[in-house]
Amino acid sequence: MKSQIIAFTNKIENDVNHLTELYLPCPRSNRRSIYFHNDKGTLYEIQKVTGPGRKSAWLIDADIYKDGAVRFITSLDPLFMALPILDEAYKKDNKKFKTLDDIFSRENVKLEIVGTETLDDEGITSEEYSKPIDVHRLTNITGFTKQLAHVCDVQEIATDLSVYKLNHEKALDWLVKKMDQLMANEAFKKSFESTNQQAISIKLEAVYTLSNYLNKDWFNRLLTKLEIEEEKEETELDDITNYVTDASPSGFFKRAHPDEAFLDTPAKKKKPQVPRSLAKVNTKGMKSITSFFTKK
Repeated sequence: MKSQIIAFTNKIENDVNHLTELYLPCPRSNRRSIYFHNDKGTLYEIQKVTGPGRKSAWLIDADIYKDGAVRFITSLDPLFMALPILDEAYKKDNKKFKTLDDIFSRENVKLEIVGTETLDDEGITSEEYSKPIDVHRLTNITGFTKQLAHVCDVQEIATDLSVYKLNHEKALDWLVKKMDQLMANEAFKKSFESTNQQAISIKLEAVYTLSNYLNKDWFNRLLTKLEIEEEKEETELDDITNYVTDASPSGFFKRAHPDEAFLDTPAKKKKPQVPRSLAKVNTKGMKSITSFFTKK
């Protein structure tokens, strides 16, 4: 039985033959997660589909793969990864333009603390510093520096040297364009053909879909930009979703985490169930059934 995982991708659109791992903070949760890039510089994420049902395995040719989860490898716009990092650099000095090396550094990454860990005076654990974070390698992605002009003010201070500063209005305009592209997607539109949802609800659903790649601050900024409010009422499964408890199919997609246990832990043996009527019987002085089979 093999311990490798099985993942799927769109072979026509994605070149995933030669992938290199990247450890980056998830743009929504700030958890250290695994991403990939190929030799062409395209960034990819791997998502695990989870849901109710029995544990399963893959049977491919003559091999059995114990981890039967479904995973997908899809391309990802690196600007989503950049937004929280740019935001953190902006908070430290909102008037100063900075180089790419200054912005995409470990100092501008805030990882979510998982479990109970002791923090130092600066609020960061030594264990966190020991884990690799490859934010500096984002700048090696093809076209990434040119894309930054969509969300940043850019100044060229020398030949082949520019400095950058986050522009929130530009970033929000870029997110609105992303939302418009999503709403124009045929598959997205088709999912609402049989519903009676109003246009504002469909727009809000598009925002919730984008929120898979936005932290709470950017999510709220986008809602304010669009002048719409988050749905607060409890809704049915087929109705609109929300940021905290996502009931849509996208809620079953989880990014791969480096600490994820790809192999299932051995199941604990359950104790045999005893009928309730016998559980209360006083067995004091009774012989056990095995005593009748012992040698005399």
